Amino acid sequence: MINWFIQHQWKQETRSSIWQKNLALNIVIGFFMLIMLLYIVMLGIFLDRLLEDVVKDANADVTLSKILIYYFLFSFVMRFFMQSLPAMEIVPYLHLRVKRSTISRFMLFKSLTSFFNFIPFLLFLPFALGYMTQEFSSFQAFIWFVSVYLFELTINFKLIYFKRKFTLNPKIALFLMAAIGLIIALDKYDLFSISELSLWYFTTLSNNWLWVFFPLFTTVSLIIWNLRLLKENTYLDDLKPKKTESETISEKLNLLQNFGKTGDLVLGEIKLILRNKRPKSVVFLVPFFLLYGLFFYPQGIYKETNGLLVFVGIFVTGGFLIAYGQYLMAWESSHFDFILSSNIGIHDYFKAKYFLLVIPTLLLYVFTIPYIYFGMKIFWINFAALFYNLGVNAPLLLYMASFNKKRMDLSKGSMMNYQGVGVNNFILILPLLAFPSIIYGLISLIFGYIPAIICIGSLGFLGLLFNQSLIKMAVNNFNSKRYEIAEGYRQRG
Repeated sequence: MINWFIQHQWKQETRSSIWQKNLALNIVIGFFMLIMLLYIVMLGIFLDRLLEDVVKDANADVTLSKILIYYFLFSFVMRFFMQSLPAMEIVPYLHLRVKRSTISRFMLFKSLTSFFNFIPFLLFLPFALGYMTQEFSSFQAFIWFVSVYLFELTINFKLIYFKRKFTLNPKIALFLMAAIGLIIALDKYDLFSISELSLWYFTTLSNNWLWVFFPLFTTVSLIIWNLRLLKENTYLDDLKPKKTESETISEKLNLLQNFGKTGDLVLGEIKLILRNKRPKSVVFLVPFFLLYGLFFYPQGIYKETNGLLVFVGIFVTGGFLIAYGQYLMAWESSHFDFILSSNIGIHDYFKAKYFLLVIPTLLLYVFTIPYIYFGMKIFWINFAALFYNLGVNAPLLLYMASFNKKRMDLSKGSMMNYQGVGVNNFILILPLLAFPSIIYGLISLIFGYIPAIICIGSLGFLGLLFNQSLIKMAVNNFNSKRYEIAEGYRQRG
């Protein structure tokens, strides 16, 4: 029976028309994945040296023991957005003569094939075989790695329950972020040090190997729990929220109808975002776009790197614009023929799309203002990046939307889902992010960073000044390609 499941899953992937049509894209993605895996392996090999360089007065195992808890938190958050819920894959098998317990077991253990479950072998196994075997016995190194891997499995199986709760109540994502933020804050101000708790466990483990049974017990318990959960909730009705919050929010936004056809179109697209999984998952990623600056701004070396701060500024202020705008018309690919045949003015349609990109970008900029803590230079760069996003990137996305002819399924999440993604989406990143960074870098090298900031902001201001003309160009480009776009959207593969 297990072999039957494996064969079916393999045929499902390889016989998919999406896989066959996007073979070139899959090869490119596979190439980048291979490079990323090599980076992780190299990081694992030199992890002890890196840790000793970062914290010079502590052994590498002590430093790693402290930060492992943060690795697990990060792994949980990334899994939350990237790992699918196995229960949703049960539905195609429910009408077959297969026991629910068998289906549940296969789907649960299928989650073990997640990319995250292999990271410990690439990152921590080289550390255990190299550094740990030199400082401790081989048995202690083995127990240490087994413990780390069991904690990773604990996160894997805990996520299945957590994501089902999220399906019933999307507010859980906000509570997750708030809880992680609180944990980090408590640790930073020494009110409750979770890193010291992590150090205590792994130190105790090195003295008494029986502590490895703690993560083993939690893993086995969660397996049993999830098997029962999957077996008892194998209907789509079980995964339905009792009350759809999106409908309540949509009712509150009905005031947009007062702005004429443009307001009606904006309201319709907001409802589309709230009621479908894939666009909604983009919205849930927005807070992580905002936090992107924390990886760079605290590091003094990046503040002197020409162009990088503009790259970060464009990203943190325009995260939604870039993530959502790349598929501006593809979101409505399932009913695109209706849009073409209905009494909707194309100019109004594009104008609504423009406002849908502009308004969230303005809101995101407000949330980036606290980055002024890292210096006025960052504040002014983000301010210039805001203008560039509004005046250049938003009209550019309107224009480039006509080149995306791939249909998109809105019922699936956006993470690790490349349906509707084409090579043009990767090419589009260059003018969106790279060009302003290059312009800023060249001008700042010759004239200084103030003229460079003024130049970036001025380009955006000019775009805002002539935005009606730029929207008209996008409309004309669309009119010349609309039948090709419609034909592409009709292809369900």
